[in-house]
Amino acid sequence: MFYNTIAVASGLFAVANAHMDLAFPSVYTAPAVTNGPISYSNFPCQSTAATYGGPTNTMSLGSDQPLKFLGQSVHGGGSCQISITYDENPDRDSIWKVIKSFEGGCPARNTAGNLGSDTSATAPDPYTYNFTVPDNIPSGKGTLAWTWINKVGNREFYMQCAGIELAGTSGDQSNYDALPDMFVANLGGSDTCTVGSGDFIYPDPGTAVEYGNGAIPSGADVATTAGSCTVGVGSGSGSVASSAATTTEEAASATADSGAAGGVFATSGAAAPTTAAATSEATITAAATTAAPAATATGSSSSSSSSSSGTEQTGACTTDGDYVCLGDTYQVCASGEWSVAMPLASGTECTGTGSSFAIAAASNKKSKFRRSREERRKRGLGAMFGMP
Repeated sequence: MFYNTIAVASGLFAVANAHMDLAFPSVYTAPAVTNGPISYSNFPCQSTAATYGGPTNTMSLGSDQPLKFLGQSVHGGGSCQISITYDENPDRDSIWKVIKSFEGGCPARNTAGNLGSDTSATAPDPYTYNFTVPDNIPSGKGTLAWTWINKVGNREFYMQCAGIELAGTSGDQSNYDALPDMFVANLGGSDTCTVGSGDFIYPDPGTAVEYGNGAIPSGADVATTAGSCTVGVGSGSGSVASSAATTTEEAASATADSGAAGGVFATSGAAAPTTAAATSEATITAAATTAAPAATATGSSSSSSSSSSGTEQTGACTTDGDYVCLGDTYQVCASGEWSVAMPLASGTECTGTGSSFAIAAASNKKSKFRRSREERRKRGLGAMFGMP
């Protein structure tokens, strides 16, 4: 493992008050980094310039790496992802692939609010984490991103980035392409789309998942999506919706226009179901050894004549929270409308509909519904939304 010296000096980079900073890996220092929530105007990586500057974190393929933070304004924790792009100067069209998801308890575990009164983001966060760099992806230079959806407070999205160089025997590009896409939400304006007071459950967290407090609760403390929410699944990039108003119909149209390469828009309502703990590679607490409770999907297969067919649904549905399994994808009834088909996490499969819907580790049989990943990653954000 390679460890950088963490420099914490008042002049290292500009910070905003009352949020968190990524202490390790060491972040870009130019453009000036803030620790406030990110918006569409400075997505990704708080970008305000075409190029980035700062330290390079060298990491060996297959190595375990620490994840450390500064600050006490943890907003009750929440859910985080670690993602990688091979772009050294990432922009809105960059492809981001998730190598670790933390569902609940990030960047603080078992915390109702903030850890203390420090608003300068200089006090070390007592909670530390780790992630493993996949050993079968290409070597080379790129950028690592930490993204965070806070549990309590305003609906916000945080993102800080670090320059990286992945060292070792290079793996195959297809292994990188097969990783899930980074989830992006709450960039301000009309695309605020997660519900607070719960640990967000990612639609496709990948196989390296660490479950924290509340993420798979005995009750119903699970954050959901509401409104038009862009998910970086299928496009091969962490696609994001612009802050301009987007209706459900427009979102559906954008998805249809981009074909299999389009992002997934959750129209509203229920959180995506979580997979059984057996599908995860990371440490899982005892409370997280079962899948999300069936109560999350409040409907039943008898509530909608179409939901029991096992075929892709369109248009109106009867009961919000009803699920339908489509092989290696699924749909959810939200705000009276069926969502688009959303991919399952790698290595899992679904069965049933309504209250009998379930996700479990996949059998050895190859799914006959698997789509070409190359086809799904053809277009990035710029092509999708016609932006430079």
